[in-house]
Amino acid sequence: MARLEWSQLPAGIRARVEEIAGSPVSEARTQHGGFSAGMASRIVFADGRRLFIKAIPASSPGTFDLYRREADILRTIPRDLPAAHLIDAFIDEDWAVLAIEDVDGRHPRKDSHADAVLVLDAIAALAAAEPPASLPRLADELSEDAGSWGRLAAADLLGTTTPWCVENLDFLRKHAERVGTAVAGERLVHGDLRADNILIDAGGRARLLDWPWAARGAGWEDALLYLLDLRVEDSTADVDPLRAHPVFAGSSTDDHISLFAAIGGGWFEKCRWPAPPGMTTLREFQRREALAAVDWIAQMDATRGR
Repeated sequence: MARLEWSQLPAGIRARVEEIAGSPVSEARTQHGGFSAGMASRIVFADGRRLFIKAIPASSPGTFDLYRREADILRTIPRDLPAAHLIDAFIDEDWAVLAIEDVDGRHPRKDSHADAVLVLDAIAALAAAEPPASLPRLADELSEDAGSWGRLAAADLLGTTTPWCVENLDFLRKHAERVGTAVAGERLVHGDLRADNILIDAGGRARLLDWPWAARGAGWEDALLYLLDLRVEDSTADVDPLRAHPVFAGSSTDDHISLFAAIGGGWFEKCRWPAPPGMTTLREFQRREALAAVDWIAQMDATRGR
Protein backbone atom coordinates (compact mmCIF):
# COMPACT_ATOMS: atom_id res chain seq x y z
CA MET A 1 0.00 0.00 0.00
CA ALA A 2 1.58 3.27 -1.16
CA ARG A 3 0.97 6.33 1.00
CA LEU A 4 0.37 9.77 -0.38
CA GLU A 5 3.48 11.94 -0.32
CA TRP A 6 3.62 15.52 0.93
CA SER A 7 4.45 16.68 -2.61
CA GLN A 8 1.18 15.13 -3.87
CA LEU A 9 -1.01 17.37 -1.73
CA PRO A 10 -2.65 20.30 -3.52
CA ALA A 11 -0.68 23.53 -3.25
CA GLY A 12 -3.45 25.18 -1.26
CA ILE A 13 -3.40 22.42 1.35
CA ARG A 14 0.37 22.65 1.71
CA ALA A 15 0.11 26.41 2.08
CA ARG A 16 -2.44 26.06 4.90
CA VAL A 17 -0.13 23.67 6.77
CA GLU A 18 2.74 26.15 6.45
CA GLU A 19 0.40 28.85 7.75
CA ILE A 20 -0.37 26.72 10.82
CA ALA A 21 3.35 26.19 11.44
CA GLY A 22 4.27 29.79 10.66
CA SER A 23 7.17 28.64 8.52
CA PRO A 24 7.78 27.00 5.14
CA VAL A 25 8.46 23.26 4.90
CA SER A 26 12.09 22.24 4.56
CA GLU A 27 11.76 18.44 4.82
CA ALA A 28 8.97 15.84 4.70
CA ARG A 29 9.51 12.20 5.66
CA THR A 30 6.69 9.78 4.86
CA GLN A 31 5.83 7.35 7.66
CA HIS A 32 4.84 3.90 6.49
CA GLY A 33 2.71 1.31 8.27
CA GLY A 34 -0.94 1.34 9.24
CA PHE A 35 -3.80 0.45 6.94
CA SER A 36 -4.76 3.57 4.99
CA ALA A 37 -3.15 5.24 2.00
CA GLY A 38 -3.53 8.70 3.53
CA MET A 39 -0.53 10.96 3.86
CA ALA A 40 1.32 10.56 7.16
CA SER A 41 4.54 12.58 7.23
CA ARG A 42 6.96 14.02 9.73
CA ILE A 43 7.46 17.58 8.60
CA VAL A 44 10.41 19.80 9.49
CA PHE A 45 9.91 23.52 8.89
CA ALA A 46 12.51 26.13 8.03
CA ASP A 47 12.51 27.53 11.57
CA GLY A 48 13.20 24.07 13.04
CA ARG A 49 9.65 23.35 14.16
CA ARG A 50 8.41 19.80 13.62
CA LEU A 51 4.87 18.51 13.15
CA PHE A 52 3.28 15.22 12.23
CA ILE A 53 0.81 15.84 9.39
CA LYS A 54 -1.97 13.48 8.37
CA ALA A 55 -4.08 14.18 5.29
CA ILE A 56 -6.65 12.30 3.24
CA PRO A 57 -8.89 13.37 0.34
CA ALA A 58 -12.67 13.05 0.55
CA SER A 59 -12.42 10.54 -2.32
CA SER A 60 -11.43 8.01 0.41
CA PRO A 61 -14.68 8.34 2.38
CA GLY A 62 -14.04 5.76 5.11
CA THR A 63 -10.63 7.14 6.05
CA PHE A 64 -11.83 10.73 5.57
CA ASP A 65 -14.52 10.13 8.21
CA LEU A 66 -11.94 8.56 10.57
CA TYR A 67 -9.66 11.59 10.27
CA ARG A 68 -12.58 13.90 11.01
CA ARG A 69 -13.49 11.81 14.03
CA GLU A 70 -9.90 11.76 15.27
CA ALA A 71 -9.66 15.55 15.03
CA ASP A 72 -12.83 15.91 17.10
CA ILE A 73 -11.53 13.49 19.75
CA LEU A 74 -8.08 15.07 19.99
CA ARG A 75 -9.72 18.45 20.59
CA THR A 76 -11.48 17.09 23.69
CA ILE A 77 -9.07 14.73 25.47
CA PRO A 78 -7.10 16.15 28.42
CA ARG A 79 -3.82 17.76 27.41
CA ASP A 80 -1.84 16.01 30.15
CA LEU A 81 -2.52 12.53 28.79
CA PRO A 82 0.39 10.51 27.32
CA ALA A 83 -0.72 11.17 23.75
CA ALA A 84 0.48 13.01 20.68
CA HIS A 85 -1.81 16.03 20.91
CA LEU A 86 -3.54 18.03 18.21
CA ILE A 87 -2.00 21.35 17.21
CA ASP A 88 -4.64 22.22 14.61
CA ALA A 89 -6.89 20.62 12.01
CA PHE A 90 -8.96 21.73 9.08
CA ILE A 91 -11.67 19.87 7.26
CA ASP A 92 -13.23 21.00 4.00
CA GLU A 93 -15.22 19.30 1.26
CA ASP A 94 -12.09 17.88 -0.35
CA TRP A 95 -9.53 17.15 2.39
CA ALA A 96 -9.18 16.29 6.07
CA VAL A 97 -5.85 17.47 7.49
CA LEU A 98 -4.49 17.08 11.04
CA ALA A 99 -1.38 18.77 12.44
CA ILE A 100 -0.22 16.81 15.48
CA GLU A 101 2.74 16.96 17.84
CA ASP A 102 5.72 15.15 16.33
CA VAL A 103 6.89 12.80 19.08
CA ASP A 104 10.58 12.02 18.89
CA GLY A 105 10.59 8.37 19.88
CA ARG A 106 10.60 4.73 18.90
CA HIS A 107 7.95 2.05 18.72
CA PRO A 108 7.98 -0.33 21.72
CA ARG A 109 9.89 -3.54 21.19
CA LYS A 110 7.49 -6.45 21.12
CA ASP A 111 10.00 -8.74 22.84
CA SER A 112 10.66 -6.31 25.71
CA HIS A 113 8.95 -6.78 29.08
CA ALA A 114 10.14 -3.32 30.15
CA ASP A 115 8.58 -1.67 27.10
CA ALA A 116 5.31 -3.52 27.72
CA VAL A 117 5.21 -2.16 31.27
CA LEU A 118 5.74 1.38 29.97
CA VAL A 119 2.79 0.91 27.62
CA LEU A 120 0.55 -0.48 30.38
CA ASP A 121 1.54 2.46 32.61
CA ALA A 122 0.43 4.88 29.88
CA ILE A 123 -2.87 3.04 29.51
CA ALA A 124 -3.40 3.25 33.26
CA ALA A 125 -2.98 7.04 32.97
CA LEU A 126 -5.77 7.08 30.37
CA ALA A 127 -8.02 5.05 32.63
CA ALA A 128 -7.48 7.56 35.45
CA ALA A 129 -8.57 10.51 33.28
CA GLU A 130 -12.06 11.92 32.90
CA PRO A 131 -13.30 10.89 29.43
CA PRO A 132 -15.14 13.39 27.25
CA ALA A 133 -18.88 12.79 27.63
CA SER A 134 -19.20 12.98 23.84
CA LEU A 135 -17.38 9.68 23.37
CA PRO A 136 -19.46 6.57 22.62
CA ARG A 137 -19.68 3.75 25.12
CA LEU A 138 -17.47 0.81 24.20
CA ALA A 139 -20.29 -1.57 25.14
CA ASP A 140 -22.43 0.02 22.42
CA GLU A 141 -19.57 -0.10 19.92
CA LEU A 142 -19.22 -3.86 20.53
CA SER A 143 -22.92 -4.69 20.53
CA GLU A 144 -22.79 -5.97 16.94
CA ASP A 145 -19.78 -8.18 17.70
CA ALA A 146 -21.64 -9.67 20.68
CA GLY A 147 -23.80 -11.67 18.26
CA SER A 148 -21.02 -12.68 15.88
CA TRP A 149 -20.81 -16.36 16.83
CA GLY A 150 -24.55 -16.86 16.40
CA ARG A 151 -24.38 -15.34 12.93
CA LEU A 152 -21.34 -17.41 11.96
CA ALA A 153 -23.16 -20.58 13.01
CA ALA A 154 -26.41 -19.59 11.28
CA ALA A 155 -24.53 -18.88 8.04
CA ASP A 156 -22.65 -22.21 8.28
CA LEU A 157 -19.34 -20.32 8.44
CA LEU A 158 -17.77 -21.92 11.50
CA GLY A 159 -15.51 -23.86 9.16
CA THR A 160 -13.77 -20.58 8.36
CA THR A 161 -12.68 -20.26 12.02
CA THR A 162 -10.79 -23.08 13.82
CA PRO A 163 -11.65 -26.59 15.02
CA TRP A 164 -11.46 -25.38 18.64
CA CYS A 165 -14.06 -22.71 17.87
CA VAL A 166 -16.39 -25.31 16.35
CA GLU A 167 -16.06 -27.53 19.43
CA ASN A 168 -16.56 -24.61 21.83
CA LEU A 169 -19.24 -22.63 20.03
CA ASP A 170 -21.61 -22.38 23.01
CA PHE A 171 -18.78 -21.20 25.25
CA LEU A 172 -17.73 -18.50 22.78
CA ARG A 173 -21.29 -17.42 22.13
CA LYS A 174 -22.08 -17.10 25.84
CA HIS A 175 -18.99 -15.03 26.58
CA ALA A 176 -19.39 -12.80 23.53
CA GLU A 177 -22.98 -12.02 24.49
CA ARG A 178 -21.87 -10.68 27.90
CA VAL A 179 -19.21 -8.35 26.49
CA GLY A 180 -21.36 -5.29 27.24
CA THR A 181 -21.23 -6.14 30.94
CA ALA A 182 -17.51 -6.97 30.79
CA VAL A 183 -16.46 -3.61 29.33
CA ALA A 184 -19.03 -1.36 31.04
CA GLY A 185 -17.54 1.74 32.63
CA GLU A 186 -16.84 5.45 32.32
CA ARG A 187 -13.08 5.42 31.80
CA LEU A 188 -11.20 6.64 28.75
CA VAL A 189 -10.35 3.89 26.24
CA HIS A 190 -8.14 4.48 23.20
CA GLY A 191 -9.71 1.59 21.32
CA ASP A 192 -6.98 0.72 18.80
CA LEU A 193 -3.67 0.16 20.55
CA ARG A 194 -0.93 -1.73 18.75
CA ALA A 195 2.82 -1.20 18.76
CA ASP A 196 2.63 0.90 15.59
CA ASN A 197 0.25 3.31 17.38
CA ILE A 198 2.69 3.91 20.25
CA LEU A 199 5.99 5.76 20.58
CA ILE A 200 8.32 5.72 23.59
CA ASP A 201 9.79 9.18 23.90
CA ALA A 202 13.24 10.24 25.05
CA GLY A 203 12.02 10.44 28.66
CA GLY A 204 10.89 6.81 28.63
CA ARG A 205 7.18 7.65 28.47
CA ALA A 206 4.89 5.74 26.12
CA ARG A 207 2.86 8.15 23.96
CA LEU A 208 -0.34 6.91 22.32
CA LEU A 209 -1.19 7.84 18.73
CA ASP A 210 -4.14 7.53 16.31
CA TRP A 211 -7.34 8.23 18.23
CA PRO A 212 -10.43 7.78 16.02
CA TRP A 213 -11.79 4.82 18.01
CA ALA A 214 -11.70 6.35 21.51
CA ALA A 215 -14.63 5.41 23.76
CA ARG A 216 -15.76 5.09 27.36
CA GLY A 217 -15.27 1.69 28.97
CA ALA A 218 -13.89 -0.21 31.93
CA GLY A 219 -10.32 1.00 31.34
CA TRP A 220 -8.42 -2.29 30.96
CA GLU A 221 -9.41 -3.09 27.37
CA ASP A 222 -6.51 -1.27 25.68
CA ALA A 223 -4.03 -3.14 27.85
CA LEU A 224 -5.45 -6.53 26.94
CA LEU A 225 -5.52 -5.69 23.23
CA TYR A 226 -1.91 -4.52 23.39
CA LEU A 227 -0.90 -7.85 24.94
CA LEU A 228 -2.82 -9.59 22.15
CA ASP A 229 -0.73 -7.63 19.65
CA LEU A 230 2.39 -9.08 21.28
CA ARG A 231 0.98 -12.58 20.88
CA VAL A 232 0.19 -11.95 17.22
CA GLU A 233 3.88 -11.20 16.76
CA ASP A 234 4.96 -14.25 18.79
CA SER A 235 2.36 -16.88 19.70
CA THR A 236 4.69 -18.25 22.40
CA ALA A 237 5.12 -14.88 24.14
CA ASP A 238 4.42 -15.25 27.87
CA VAL A 239 2.30 -12.16 28.42
CA ASP A 240 -0.03 -13.62 31.07
CA PRO A 241 2.11 -12.33 33.98
CA LEU A 242 1.51 -8.81 32.66
CA ARG A 243 -2.19 -9.23 33.43
CA ALA A 244 -1.15 -8.63 37.06
CA HIS A 245 -0.45 -4.97 36.20
CA PRO A 246 -2.67 -2.53 38.17
CA VAL A 247 -4.43 -1.45 34.97
CA PHE A 248 -6.33 -4.76 35.09
CA ALA A 249 -7.61 -4.23 38.64
CA GLY A 250 -11.31 -4.99 38.90
CA SER A 251 -11.43 -7.14 35.77
CA SER A 252 -11.61 -10.92 35.64
CA THR A 253 -10.52 -13.70 33.32
CA ASP A 254 -14.18 -14.04 32.29
CA ASP A 255 -14.15 -10.35 31.30
CA HIS A 256 -11.01 -10.85 29.22
CA ILE A 257 -12.47 -13.92 27.53
CA SER A 258 -15.67 -12.01 26.77
CA LEU A 259 -13.80 -9.19 25.04
CA PHE A 260 -11.77 -11.62 22.96
CA ALA A 261 -14.82 -13.76 22.14
CA ALA A 262 -16.76 -10.75 20.86
CA ILE A 263 -14.03 -9.08 18.85
CA GLY A 264 -12.60 -12.41 17.67
CA GLY A 265 -15.97 -13.46 16.27
CA GLY A 266 -16.37 -10.02 14.74
CA TRP A 267 -12.96 -10.26 13.10
CA PHE A 268 -13.76 -13.72 11.69
CA GLU A 269 -16.85 -12.18 10.10
CA LYS A 270 -15.15 -9.07 8.75
CA CYS A 271 -12.05 -10.74 7.36
CA ARG A 272 -14.25 -12.43 4.73
CA TRP A 273 -15.52 -9.07 3.42
CA PRO A 274 -13.86 -7.10 0.62
CA ALA A 275 -11.24 -4.70 1.93
CA PRO A 276 -12.30 -1.05 2.21
CA PRO A 277 -10.84 1.21 -0.50
CA GLY A 278 -7.23 2.06 0.25
CA MET A 279 -6.98 -0.42 3.16
CA THR A 280 -5.79 -3.54 1.35
CA THR A 281 -4.05 -5.20 4.32
CA LEU A 282 -6.89 -4.79 6.83
CA ARG A 283 -8.63 -8.14 6.29
CA GLU A 284 -5.40 -10.14 6.64
CA PHE A 285 -4.68 -8.27 9.88
CA GLN A 286 -8.17 -9.04 11.22
CA ARG A 287 -7.78 -12.74 10.57
CA ARG A 288 -4.41 -12.86 12.35
CA GLU A 289 -5.93 -11.04 15.32
CA ALA A 290 -8.94 -13.37 15.39
CA LEU A 291 -6.75 -16.47 15.39
CA ALA A 292 -4.57 -15.06 18.18
CA ALA A 293 -7.64 -14.08 20.22
CA VAL A 294 -9.27 -17.52 20.16
CA ASP A 295 -5.92 -19.21 20.79
CA TRP A 296 -5.50 -17.12 23.95
CA ILE A 297 -9.09 -17.80 25.00
CA ALA A 298 -8.40 -21.53 24.75
CA GLN A 299 -5.23 -21.13 26.80
CA MET A 300 -6.91 -19.03 29.51
CA ASP A 301 -9.80 -21.47 29.74
CA ALA A 302 -7.53 -24.51 29.94
CA THR A 303 -5.35 -22.89 32.59
CA ARG A 304 -8.18 -22.06 34.96
CA GLY A 305 -10.49 -24.99 34.14
CA ARG A 306 -14.21 -24.51 33.72
